[in-house]
Amino acid sequence: MAAHGIRQETCGAAQRTGKIVVRYLLWILFAAGIFGAIQWQLHDRPIPHAARGMLAERTPDIALGASRPPWQDSNGFRYRALADFQFKAVVLSRNNYRMGEFADLSPTDLAIGWGAMSDPAIYRQFKFDQRGSPLAGRFVFPEVVPGTAIATRPFAENVALLLETLTHVHTIPANADVRRGLAGIRPGQVATLKGVLVEATGPSGDLYRSSLALHDYDCEIMWVDEVALE
Repeated sequence: MAAHGIRQETCGAAQRTGKIVVRYLLWILFAAGIFGAIQWQLHDRPIPHAARGMLAERTPDIALGASRPPWQDSNGFRYRALADFQFKAVVLSRNNYRMGEFADLSPTDLAIGWGAMSDPAIYRQFKFDQRGSPLAGRFVFPEVVPGTAIATRPFAENVALLLETLTHVHTIPANADVRRGLAGIRPGQVATLKGVLVEATGPSGDLYRSSLALHDYDCEIMWVDEVALE
């Protein structure tokens, strides 16, 4: 009888412990949900714009032959400037990265649009899915939203539009303020960035070289000196 009583007490204690663990897990999940909702509201929620035409008409400026001397940052990356680069554009999508050497180099990627792709009536007809991993690189995959007017156009026309008015930029913040500014950009925000396109050599010896031309399938790697958000 005594052994039976001990087993009952042990089972009761285990049940109470299990209830406490479940209660804590529910609170953790609740807190994580609240934190995620706040983050989405502050940093990921798209900024609405009235369909009022292009928000950033000019094509980004690339001026080859930047005169900045080579430099090195505190993480051991060495840089060579390839071109001065500045733009005012709509940020169509933004993603932050934390894993791998490339994330140490460039913690934030921006998919930006100008000209026709800066018109809310146009870019709302696309989804911009940013993907990346330490092994497979980082990309943006534009996709036409089914049922929209653009979805009825020939595929080749949409590809030409995207190549003409969209690019993907791997950003390297010059300082902590720029880093915070880039990491918190919301989709739909109009951003002005100034800096240089670079060739970077990582501590591992891997080479990361920016594209020097728009209207192709390659990405720009940009050292960002200044960021201004509207």
